[in-house]
Amino acid sequence: MLRSFTAFFTFAMSLFAFSCTLFSTHSIAQDTMAHPSSPQKTMVEAVGQGLVIDGNISQAREIAMSDAKQQASLQASAYISTTQQLENGILEIDNMRISTLSTLRNIEIIDEKLRGNTLFVRIKAEVDTDTACLNGSSGNSFRKSVAFAAFPLAHPNQANLGQLSGISSGLSTALANRLRQESSVYPLNASQLQLSSNLNTASTQQLDNGVLTTLMSNAQQLDTQYIVSGVIRDLSMNDPSVMTESNWLKDTYNKLDYKSDKHLRHFSIDLFIHDGFSGSLLEQQHYATAGKWPLDSSKRTGFATPAFNDTDYGQKINALLDEISRDLVQSLRCLPFSSRITQVDNNQVWINSGLNSGLSRGDKLTVYRKNMFFNQTGQSTTELINTNLTLTLDDIQPTSARGRIDGSVSEHNIQPQDIVMFW
Repeated sequence: MLRSFTAFFTFAMSLFAFSCTLFSTHSIAQDTMAHPSSPQKTMVEAVGQGLVIDGNISQAREIAMSDAKQQASLQASAYISTTQQLENGILEIDNMRISTLSTLRNIEIIDEKLRGNTLFVRIKAEVDTDTACLNGSSGNSFRKSVAFAAFPLAHPNQANLGQLSGISSGLSTALANRLRQESSVYPLNASQLQLSSNLNTASTQQLDNGVLTTLMSNAQQLDTQYIVSGVIRDLSMNDPSVMTESNWLKDTYNKLDYKSDKHLRHFSIDLFIHDGFSGSLLEQQHYATAGKWPLDSSKRTGFATPAFNDTDYGQKINALLDEISRDLVQSLRCLPFSSRITQVDNNQVWINSGLNSGLSRGDKLTVYRKNMFFNQTGQSTTELINTNLTLTLDDIQPTSARGRIDGSVSEHNIQPQDIVMFW
């Protein structure tokens, strides 16, 4: 199966240009297949239109503005995602979805004209656009379910200073709360669940027969597409003696010398992203920062409290969590959307994702059969086998959807717990 994300770019652009023929449109084209880079800002002008019904200009203007915003987003960064397959020399398209991965800012109406019973509005806006993924794809705009598990402490005694023992669950809660603001992610708080048994070697674990693996054996119990977990590696002071100094003169000097690096406190974590259906480790990152900890050892601030957030250390950690959140959004955007099959009946298939995941009628997803086998080390492994069948969605509910497969479900042995996927 060949994947392409540019085959219909010219076709899509012609559609956008047609909608803007009444006004000249200025935009900077983005090459979605360029080398990956950080989000770029683009100034665009676009036109939208709204029908005036019963003389209601305000309603027409609102519709025209919404249309213009959509046009501006599409012009700045249009992503046409397709899955292609050759059958007997004939190109068949399994899946195609046109989406935008951009944010409009500083929107300004620069022209407004009424022609007949149609109101045309032209806007100017600044667009933040995302670019291509490292895997060569353009990402997709479906909303992915993500469970945030606990971040246990590699050295629990380091949390005694400031009484930060709650950071293990508080860190995952803080990340989940940040991602609730993102339309592409559906975060689930699993902050009480510790997934790593040996923190010193996480995310690698050793099996009974001595084999090393990065597979997460209990990932499927969460029933989410992706699982974010990690380990807090360091909460230590740069100079621990400043917290235990018994000499009054030295202790007084240390407090007066509060700007010194001896008051720095470290913070570092390892973060893991696992596939929720197979347990495979998809990404691993290390993050670290440091900030001044001006409080003495008797203060019991706790993690993420107002007192903690007021410290330089707390502010540095919050800034790092903001960075981690942005990285997670980018990484998850570039991973495939997948959903579990819950029921099959002839060529009808039900899945456990719906409107909340951004699915719509007519969306097409590729069906993968889930196969469990034991490798040469005796470890159970999940394999996803592409059936080359396409599920076309007909009915969408908030958390579920139903569709049809043009082919025999029984012939390919499609069963509940199998997977549908969109790249």
